Amino acid sequence: MAGWTGKTVYVDLSSEKVTVTGTDEKLIHMYLGGRGLGVKLLSELADADIDPLSLGNPLIFTVGPLTGIAPMAAGAVLTSKSPLTGTIFSWNMGGGFGRELKKAGIDALVITGKAKRPSFVEVRGEEIKIVSAEELWGKNTEACTRALKSKGSVACIGRAGEKEVLISSFVIDSIHSGRGGLGAVAGSKLLKAVVVKGGKERLPARPEKFKELETKILRLFEANPVLSKGLANYGTPAFVKLLDYMDIIPCKNFSGRGTPFADLFSGEYIKTNFELEKESCPSCSLGCKRRIKKTGQVLPDYDSFWAFGFNLENQDFDSVLRADKICKDYGLDPVSAGSVLGACTELKSGKINARELETLLEAIGGGSEPGKGARRYFSARKREDLSMDVKGLELGGFDPRGIRGQALAYATSCHGGDYLTAFMVGPEVLGKPLLLDRFSLKGKVGILQVFENLTAVLDSLVFCPFSIFVINEELCSALLHSGVGMEVSPAELLKTGERIWNLERIYNLKAGFTRKDDTLPERLFGAGSEERGDGIPRQEFEVALQDYYRYRGWDQEGVPSQGKLRELGLGC
Repeated sequence: MAGWTGKTVYVDLSSEKVTVTGTDEKLIHMYLGGRGLGVKLLSELADADIDPLSLGNPLIFTVGPLTGIAPMAAGAVLTSKSPLTGTIFSWNMGGGFGRELKKAGIDALVITGKAKRPSFVEVRGEEIKIVSAEELWGKNTEACTRALKSKGSVACIGRAGEKEVLISSFVIDSIHSGRGGLGAVAGSKLLKAVVVKGGKERLPARPEKFKELETKILRLFEANPVLSKGLANYGTPAFVKLLDYMDIIPCKNFSGRGTPFADLFSGEYIKTNFELEKESCPSCSLGCKRRIKKTGQVLPDYDSFWAFGFNLENQDFDSVLRADKICKDYGLDPVSAGSVLGACTELKSGKINARELETLLEAIGGGSEPGKGARRYFSARKREDLSMDVKGLELGGFDPRGIRGQALAYATSCHGGDYLTAFMVGPEVLGKPLLLDRFSLKGKVGILQVFENLTAVLDSLVFCPFSIFVINEELCSALLHSGVGMEVSPAELLKTGERIWNLERIYNLKAGFTRKDDTLPERLFGAGSEERGDGIPRQEFEVALQDYYRYRGWDQEGVPSQGKLRELGLGC
C-alpha cells in the first residue's frame, strides 16, 4: 500500500541501539496510524501501572497513511503515559514534523530508556542516530530550535521538560505546543529533541481521483464559514465574540462567566490593530496561526488568551503575549499553567499583575511547585475544590455549564479535561454539523460518541483537529482508497475509532481509573437558571453518564463488556 512503504523504528537511549522493523500490516488495518497505532503500541510496550517517568515508558511518534499527501494532514501524533494525569495520552501535533517523518519512510518512532548524557535523536533520510545535546541542555525551545533547524523539523523540550515539570510539553518548530506533561517524559530520558529531515516525497496511489477529492475538500472548506470566514481570517481568536455573547467564557477559575473586555482579545480587534502574516502548516490553506509582522511573534491561540487574559481578569494584551511566549520558550502547557495560577489567585483572594505573571511562569518553568499541576498542588493544601480538572488535566476555556454535551465529553475523555477528544462546541455553539440545545444533555449521548469515534479516526489519519468541520468518515474512506489503496468503508472507519476509544478505556481502567473519575469539578454542578445554565443538574448528568455507558456497550461501572471487546477484536 502506497501509504505504508515505511517502517517502525525503536530507539533505546540506554543502550544507544536503533532497531528497524517493518510496520505490522495487521495493526495498519485495525488502527490506521497516528493515535490508533500509538495507543496500540503503548498498550503492548508498557504496562498500565508503569511509572510515567521510568525508563520503560515510551515516547511514540506516529504518522498516518495520508500524512504528507492529503490537505490538513502534515502533522504527527505523540503518545505516552502522562505523568500529569496517569492516563494514556495522545497529542495531535501541528506543523510539518509528521510530513518529514513520513518522507523518511517511518510510520512509528518509538523511544525508550534513558540516555547516558543529554541527547537528541536525529533522523536524516535513512540514517537514524543518537547525538549529544550537552551544549543544548539548559536552553529553552527557541534557542534549541534555532540551533537544530538546519537539520530538519524540530520537536524539543525547554527547561520545564528538563526539570520534569508535570505540565511541560514538547514544542514543534517553536510554534506548536501540547498538553499532558509529555515534555517531562522526555526530560526523564535526558532526551532534548527529535529532529527529522525526510528524503522521498509520498505520492497518492490514484493521483487523478485523489486530486478530485482534494478539490472537493477545498470547496467544502470555502463553503464552511467557521473555517473560511472565521479561522482563515482571524485564527482561533475568531471564537471570542461568539463565546462571550453566549456567556460561556469561564473566568476567575470557573467561579464566574463572562468578561467586560472580550473585544480586546477578539480576532476582529487584533486584525484591525496589528499587521499580521499567516503562519500555515504544510499542505494547509487555513493558516490558523498568525505572526505579528513587527515583532515576528506568533500570535497566541484562544487557549492562551483565555488562560492568561479572561481567566486571570488580565486585560493587558502585551502581558498575554509575553506569557504565551514564556510558555512556548520553556515548553509549558498554557492551559494548565493559566489554570493553576487562576486557582492560586482564588486561594489568595487577589490578582496577579503583569510582572508577577511573568515571574511566576518563569518559576514554574524552572520547576516550582505549581508545575505539578492544579490537582497535586491544591491537594497538598487540602483545597482540592480549587482544581478545575478532569482526571488531573485542567479544563480549557469553554465553560461546560453552558455547553452540556461538552460537559459529558470532558468527563468521559480518556485524556482528562481535553476538549479536543470531542469538540462538542461544534454542534452546540457553532451549529456544525447541526445545532443542538446546549442547555440539555438529552439526546447528546449518541452524537457525542460519534464525535469521539470520528475524532479518533481523524487523529489516526493525523488530520488537523479543525478538519472535523469538513471531513467525515465518507471522505476519509474515499481518500484512503485513492490515496493508499486501502478499502475501508465509512462504517468500518467509525468502528476503528470505537476500537481505539475502547483500547484507551481498558488501559486507563488497568491504570486504576474507575467510574468515579468520569466526573467534573464540584463547582460545575448544581441547580441554576435553565436559561443561563448556572449549574449542571447532577441527576441529569448521572443519567446521561449511564446512558453513555450503555450506548458504548459497557457495564454500569464503565467497564467494556467481553462481548463488546470481542466485537472490536480486543477480546479473546
